[in-house]
Amino acid sequence: MNFLTLAAKNLLRRQGRTALTVAGVAIAVAVLFSLLSFNSGYEKQLNNELNSLGIHILAVPKGCPYEAASLIIHGGTIPKYLSEADIAEVNKIADIEIASPMLLHQFYKDGKPHIVYGIQMNETNRLKPWWKVEGRFFSDDETNVMVIGRELAEKEKLEIGDVLSFGPDGVPFTIVGILKRTNTPDDEVYFVPLKSAQELFQKPMQITAIAIKVKDISRVFDVASKLEEIPDIQAVTTSQIIGTIMNIVGSVRTLLISVIIVAIAVSAVGIINTLLMSVNERTGEFGMMKAIGASEADIAKLVILETLSISVAGGMLGLLVATAGSSLIEGFVKNIIPYAPAGNLLSFQPAFFGLCFLLSITIGLICSIYPALKSSYMTPLEAIRSNVNE
Repeated sequence: MNFLTLAAKNLLRRQGRTALTVAGVAIAVAVLFSLLSFNSGYEKQLNNELNSLGIHILAVPKGCPYEAASLIIHGGTIPKYLSEADIAEVNKIADIEIASPMLLHQFYKDGKPHIVYGIQMNETNRLKPWWKVEGRFFSDDETNVMVIGRELAEKEKLEIGDVLSFGPDGVPFTIVGILKRTNTPDDEVYFVPLKSAQELFQKPMQITAIAIKVKDISRVFDVASKLEEIPDIQAVTTSQIIGTIMNIVGSVRTLLISVIIVAIAVSAVGIINTLLMSVNERTGEFGMMKAIGASEADIAKLVILETLSISVAGGMLGLLVATAGSSLIEGFVKNIIPYAPAGNLLSFQPAFFGLCFLLSITIGLICSIYPALKSSYMTPLEAIRSNVNE
């Protein structure tokens, strides 16, 4: 007896019902695959965006964590500074990937305030790898050179190679690079080597803050606590932003799990219902099969093969639909998620294809157990009597 052929013929005899059952499995698999891909892509893009912030923690002098930048912008004097000894203490913390000192200051030109960042360019480029420059970046051992923001260059009509009388003493500085537009405050800032800034503003060995990037963003709060143990330092973190985003990630994950469970449950109920209806309608057929010599195992095998055929077809169709409709799914998700990172939110991974396909087969096997047992244990006499009563 060719069970595969017989199972295929039985399914094709009820094309409408078979198609609806396959569609139910396909929807469950498509939903599962899409949500797994979305969860993976969402967290990946979210981590990328958090990492692109560059600075996870700002270590500033204790006593002026929030007003320091405001004082600089409005021409005030910074009451406290950190020292290079503080940098050494910060670098002892194992979870810190980058600790970049900087000196923020201000000078007036034509009655207008201008902001100067004294930085170590090598470390700043690691903090902000998206920076692109026309010309070149300066090296940390250079003096009297600068890189300026695009907005500043346009306002002041400055070009690469221009020499400016810079700072309170009018020291000549050469522009070696202009940042490509970043749409951040960096577009309106002068960037000079840290040592040059310290000499220019007579702040030897002093820094305004230390920009810190941690190795693992989940360790931000632990690192901030360790920084607070250093006597002169107060840590300003992106805790509110990170906390809010992590809460969103947790809520999204819970929602995804809930939807996946519902989709699988609905699919399983649909398969069981279809199989039971099929078994009830075919009692006479099963009775005749037993009467001509079919065993209980033969009947059970036939029902299981029919179920597996439905599950395999539904799984393949679901994966195809989810892959083909990924752009529509992504657009829909971005419209309903409160914080949707830029970039591709669906991350297709080979493991997801295998997992979803395996799940569709598993659902089929589980759902076929009761209908298979019910049909196999039916005696020929019961089957014929049931068929006559109908």
